[in-house]
Amino acid sequence: MASLNEVKSKNKRLILDLVKSNKVISRADLSRLSNLTRATISSLTSELIEEEFLEEKGIGYSKKGRGGRRPVLLSFDSKKKLFAGIDLHWNHFQIAVSNILGDILVEETHQFPGRLAPNEYFSKVNDVFGNMYRKEGIYGGLSAIGISLYGVVDTCNGILKFPSHMHWPQIDLKEYLGQLPAPVFWESRSAASLIAETWFHEELYTKKGMIVFINVIEGIGGAVMMNGEILKNNGISTGEIGHTTVNLEGEICTCGRQGCLEAYVSDRKLVESYVDLLDNLRLPTESIRDMAREISRMASLGELPAVKAVQKITKILSVGIGNVINFLSPNYVIIGGFITEAWSVVEPIIKEEVAHRALPGLSVSTEVVKNKYGDRSGLIGAIAVAIRESLRRVGSNGTSNLENTFVNQ
Repeated sequence: MASLNEVKSKNKRLILDLVKSNKVISRADLSRLSNLTRATISSLTSELIEEEFLEEKGIGYSKKGRGGRRPVLLSFDSKKKLFAGIDLHWNHFQIAVSNILGDILVEETHQFPGRLAPNEYFSKVNDVFGNMYRKEGIYGGLSAIGISLYGVVDTCNGILKFPSHMHWPQIDLKEYLGQLPAPVFWESRSAASLIAETWFHEELYTKKGMIVFINVIEGIGGAVMMNGEILKNNGISTGEIGHTTVNLEGEICTCGRQGCLEAYVSDRKLVESYVDLLDNLRLPTESIRDMAREISRMASLGELPAVKAVQKITKILSVGIGNVINFLSPNYVIIGGFITEAWSVVEPIIKEEVAHRALPGLSVSTEVVKNKYGDRSGLIGAIAVAIRESLRRVGSNGTSNLENTFVNQ
């Protein structure tokens, strides 16, 4: 039987969820939508205001024909609580701080000249984060930190079990990030990206059903969400579509296996396909990631070699998408990464290929769409993870405050 504190915490989280969905809402409407009494709503919203989650946001209008006192409206307090996101790649990382609405207040990107050992890499992450944290207006104000990583992440134990593209052994994240100044939550980059889509754009997606995210970046990441929750097995997110086999005698993948989808679809593969069509490379950058983004942008403008290069990897990507639809029949497949810069080229190919490869009836029940954040989805996802997990823990152990420690998920 639930204790009074547990019931109270659950009701607080319900109120926060309704405020999030409605943006601005009156106490009377909160009572109506939650089936809680007005006295309960009044008491709990007062506590949430005191705890700096909510604020009063002006006066609304009385219901037509009813007269009476005009309602005071509530919304998230966008000025008090701060959240940080850290997105870790093998050759760079991004850090940003946002308010509870996800509005980014400060952001930094740090590039590495090449692969570093874990000690060097995380030492730089901690230094850059520390300098940002000490800035006026941020120090002491962080409620939580979200971290997105590429590879296989055990979120229950904080272990990066397979640091894809890093060339590292298994990493205990607590060892390297244990001094961060707020509770830390981590996810694989694809899981974090999927959380960003559904957290900040919940009106676009069903809360019930299945959503698959496919991220085309250094390789291919994937994640699956069922009824609003990332599917995991012992803390490890499912959906590693990049390491499904598409050619038994194919190229060697970064994982050491042969013929993975990721061996044919990545930022590097797009650049290689583009270079093969040219006598020389004409891109004003040496970064593979930036080259891939620029090629995708040129494809969207109709530059023929770029269009052909994007078409080539999109056809192979569509094999993987078709397999996902045949196996899972999700409501949505969301595509993220640099390739979305060329969505006008990518979308018709995916639709044609998926219609051909998916079983009759399955493809029409799945909508394939591009994500909202392109290849910034890992950073925005890390912020979304920090905000979402903080709100989900409101009232835990009788308080809305989280301990300054890593939090198992």
